[in-house]
Amino acid sequence: MSLRPVLLLLSAAAVLACGRTDPGRPAAAPAGPPVAVRTAVVGGGGAAWVEVPGSVEAARAADVASRVSAVVESVRVEEGAFVRQGDLLARLDGRDFAARLASAEAALLAATAQRDRIRSLFAQESATQQEKDAAEAAFAATLAERDAARAQLEYVDLRAPFDGWIAGKRVRAGDLAGPGRPLLSIQGTGLLRVAATVTRSQADRLEPGQAIETVLEGGSVATARVSVLAPAGDPSSLRFLVKSDLPQGSGARVGSFARLRLPRGAEEPAPFVPRAAIVERG
Repeated sequence: MSLRPVLLLLSAAAVLACGRTDPGRPAAAPAGPPVAVRTAVVGGGGAAWVEVPGSVEAARAADVASRVSAVVESVRVEEGAFVRQGDLLARLDGRDFAARLASAEAALLAATAQRDRIRSLFAQESATQQEKDAAEAAFAATLAERDAARAQLEYVDLRAPFDGWIAGKRVRAGDLAGPGRPLLSIQGTGLLRVAATVTRSQADRLEPGQAIETVLEGGSVATARVSVLAPAGDPSSLRFLVKSDLPQGSGARVGSFARLRLPRGAEEPAPFVPRAAIVERG
């Protein structure tokens, strides 16, 4: 058989295959008119302020610490408890201080008796001025020891310095408390503040009493006023502390997140402005 008829048959089959349309594949859309694209700016040229993160704190707060070294006998409060000024928060073991006070009181009785005896003898010219002075000095020393022992015994009761909530508890019964070691933290009632750190240029645009919009956790906005503006910055972070008082009824809670809206300076970049493409067909 000649190769020429076979080649002709293969060529015809190839032509038919190229012209056949796949039923599972969509046909190509016809070319439409040219498309013109116009870019439009959504919004203005950026806000005139920058937001600085901060946190809400009580204007009145304190760490309750021991003034003496003693074992903690009991802790009377838990975190979140509300206390009144003067309420007992914790008690230390005061047996050593009670014994010291008893000894000091006994010594004071003896010194008092000796002073009175020397005074009587001096009035009768039977004691010298030096003896009288020594008796008076001994009495004063024992009196001071008695007062110090009494004060130490009073230090075993740790009481609330003002009305507030217990924000932290770092001690349990049986722990050894030392002088100056914080045992409990208390957040006072009343005024709340937003504390934040700002740059030098931002601090220069603030002043005490200035009103600042504050975005609280949850999205609500309140107007706070600058109450604290640190004159010196932190050497490690090169930032300055600023605190702003929140109005009563702001709904903020101690420890929650907040953002201060500060005036934007010329050196600070404007916020990113999103853009949208509007397609127009010709």
